[in-house]
Amino acid sequence: MSIHIRLAGVAALAFATCCAAANAQTDVNWAPTGTGNWDLDSNWSGGFRPDGNFDERAIISNGGTALVNSAVAVSPGAIVLGSQVNETGSLTIANGGQLSTLFVNGNASQGNILVGGDGVGHLLVEPGGSLAVRRLVVGGLNAGSTLVVGAASGGTATIATELDGIASRDVRVIGPNVNFSALSFNWFSTSRYIPQITAATHSPIRTSGIVGIDSNGAVLRPEFSNGVVPAVGNTWNLFDAGSINGTFALDTSAAPALPFGQIYRFAAKPDPTSVNGVFGQLSVEQRLVLNVNRATGSVSIANGPSNVSIDGYLIRSALGGLKPSGWNSLQDQGVSDWRESPPNGSVNALSELKPTGSTTITQASPRNLGNAFQLPAPTQFGTELEDLTFEYYSAGGVVTQGIVNYIGNKQNNNLVLLVDPATGNARMENQSALTVNIDGYKIASASGSLLPSTGQWNSLDDQNAGGGDWRESNPTVNTLTELKPTSSTQMTGGTNFGFNLGTPFKTVGAGGTQDLTFQYLFPGDTEFRDGIVEYRAISSGLAADFNHDGTVNNADLTIWKGSFGVNASGDANNDGASNGADFLVWQRQFGQSGAVPAIGAVPEPATLGLMAATVAGLAIVNSARRRTGRAS
Repeated sequence: MSIHIRLAGVAALAFATCCAAANAQTDVNWAPTGTGNWDLDSNWSGGFRPDGNFDERAIISNGGTALVNSAVAVSPGAIVLGSQVNETGSLTIANGGQLSTLFVNGNASQGNILVGGDGVGHLLVEPGGSLAVRRLVVGGLNAGSTLVVGAASGGTATIATELDGIASRDVRVIGPNVNFSALSFNWFSTSRYIPQITAATHSPIRTSGIVGIDSNGAVLRPEFSNGVVPAVGNTWNLFDAGSINGTFALDTSAAPALPFGQIYRFAAKPDPTSVNGVFGQLSVEQRLVLNVNRATGSVSIANGPSNVSIDGYLIRSALGGLKPSGWNSLQDQGVSDWRESPPNGSVNALSELKPTGSTTITQASPRNLGNAFQLPAPTQFGTELEDLTFEYYSAGGVVTQGIVNYIGNKQNNNLVLLVDPATGNARMENQSALTVNIDGYKIASASGSLLPSTGQWNSLDDQNAGGGDWRESNPTVNTLTELKPTSSTQMTGGTNFGFNLGTPFKTVGAGGTQDLTFQYLFPGDTEFRDGIVEYRAISSGLAADFNHDGTVNNADLTIWKGSFGVNASGDANNDGASNGADFLVWQRQFGQSGAVPAIGAVPEPATLGLMAATVAGLAIVNSARRRTGRAS
C-alpha cells in the first residue's frame, strides 16, 4: 500500500443520519469517466484511494464506473454514487471482488453506501462478488438509481448489511444464488422490488428484524427468465424475516400471463422452515371468478383448469350494485342443500351456504346466478361505482377472495375521452347519470402523439359547439386545450352526451403511443380534474349504436329497452327520449358497422315480430307508469 501524508484535524464523529456525511469527513472523488480499477491510487483525486482510517468517503459522480475485482485492501469510510443533481456514478463488484465499508479502527466513519444522492447511482454485485456495509440506501431525489444483485448463473453474490437496508428506488435480485442480509429492510413508497426468478427457488432477502413496506406505493414487479414458466402451486420466497409489515402493489406486466382464474399473489406466511420465522412469498394460485356482464347484469361463478369445491359464497356491494330480484340463487335452481343466507338477499349482499358437503366448480360447469348486477346510482360525480367483491368458503372454514371480472364496456361515472386506436377518432362524452357543466378541457401526450392540424383535431371552437365561444389554446402535438371564457357547456347525464373531436390521435401504426391523458374544468375550478381515457372502437355515425362499439346489435337493443320511457340513452333520432321511433332506427341499422350501410341488414321476420311485440309491451308499461306515477 502506498505511503502518503493525510491532512490532520479530521473529526471522528458518529453519523447524524443515514445519508449525511460525518462531520469533517473528506470526500475523495473518482477520476475516470469510463470503467477503471478501484484499487489504483491514480484513479482517485489527490492520487490516493479513499481510506476509512482517515474518515474519507468515496464519491463516484462523474459518469464513470469503479470496478472491484479483487479484495480491496483500503476500505473507504462511506460511498456515494451520484452525489449531485445531473450526476451519475456506478460501482461494480465483479467475481472475486471484495469490498467493505465497515468501521475501521473504531473511527467515526459511517460505513454507509448511498446509491443515488441528488443524482443517479448504480450498484451491481455480480456472482462471486462480496460487499459488506453498515447501512445500504438505494434512493436519491431522482428516479433511475438501481441496485442489482446476482445473475442467472454462476457463483454466489453477497451483500451483508450490518444495520438496515433502505430502498426508495429499484432493487433487483436475480436467481437463487444470492446471499443478501440486513438487520431490517424498509421499502418506501417510490421503491420497486424486482425479483428476477430464474429457477424453482429464489434468493430471499434475510433479516432478523422487520421488513417494512409502504403500502401506499411500494411496488413488487416479478420477472421470469431462464425458461421458468409459472404454474399453480409454485412459490418463491422473496423475504425471510422476523416480521413483515405492509404489502406491495403487485405489477405483473413483465410476468407471463396466467390462465383464466389464476393470479400472482404476495403474502407474509409464518413458516417453521423460515430461519427468521416469516416468509414474504410470491405464489401462483387458482381462484374462482365472478363474471359480471355490464350490459345484461348477468352474474356467474366460473373457474379455470383446477377444480375448486365450495360450501358457501358472498357477493357484496357497499353502493347497492346488486339486484336481488334478478338473483337466480343455487337454492332457486335446486342445487342440493344450498340455502340463501339471508333469504332473498339485498342490494348490498347476496350470500348462500351449503351446510352439508360441498359443490365443485369446474372449468366446464360455471354456475349462473341470474341478472344480479345493476350499476348503482351515483351520488357524487367522478366516484367509482363498480365495487363488487366476491369471496367463497371451502372445507374447514377457509375463506378465499375471488376475482371479479367485468365483461363489456364500462359505464364510467365521469367524463371520458374515447379514442379509437385504429382510426385515431376521438370523442369526449359524459358517461355518468349526473349532468355536469364544463368550461375547459385538456388532452395531453408526453410522446407527442396528438394531431393538432385543421382536418385532424375538430375542436369545439371549429364546430361552434356547446353554445359557442370555445377557444383553442395553442394546440401542439403534446397538448390540445380549449377554454370557454363565457358561461359553460352542459353535458347531460344518462345519455352518454358528448362531442366528436375528429381524428386528433396519431395511431400506433403511424408511430403514435397510447399515452394520452384527459382533464377538464368545472366552472370555478382553478385546477383541472382527471377524466378517463379509453381506447376502443368508436361508432361512426350509426345513431342506434348506443354503446358506441362500432356495430348496431342486440347489445344496443338491451340499452334501448332499459331506457324506454326512462331516459335518453336509447335515443337514436335526437328527440331527447327513448321510444318506439328509436326502435325503428335500430331496426333499420341492425347489423351495420361503421358508416357504411349494410343493405338488407335487418332482423329476420320472426325476430321483427318479437321486437314489435316488445315495443308494444314497453309502450303499455310506459303508459301505465304515466297514469299511475309508479314504476311497474
